[in-house]
Amino acid sequence: MNPRIHLAALALLLGSQMAQADTYSQCMKTANTTADMNDCSGAEYKRQDTRLNAAYKAAMASLEQPQQEKLRDAQRQWVKYRDANCGVYYTLTGGTIDLLNGAGCELDMTRQRADELEKLPQT
Repeated sequence: MNPRIHLAALALLLGSQMAQADTYSQCMKTANTTADMNDCSGAEYKRQDTRLNAAYKAAMASLEQPQQEKLRDAQRQWVKYRDANCGVYYTLTGGTIDLLNGAGCELDMTRQRADELEKLPQT
C-alpha cells in the first residue's frame, strides 16, 4: 500500500475513534441517572464490539490457515476470560452500581482487544 494512503487511512481511523470517544464522553457527562449511564455504556459497547468484529475478520482474512486456527482459539479463550472477569464486577456490591462496573469492564476489555487486533500485521 502507498505510504501516503496508509497514513491517510490511519488518520481517518484515529479521527473516527476520537469522535466516538467524544460521543461517549458527552453522553456520560449529560447522564443524570444510572440508567442513563448504562445507556451510554451500552451504545459505546456496541460501537467497540462492531470495531472488534471488523478487526477480527480483517485479521482472519490476512492470515494463513495455521495462524487462523490459533487466532480463533485465542479469541474464544479471550471471550471466556472477558465474560468471567467482568462477571465479577456485576456482583461486587449487590447494588445498581454493579451494572455500571460490569458494563465498564466489558467496554474497556472490548476496546483493548479491538486495539490489539487492529495492530496485527496484515498481508
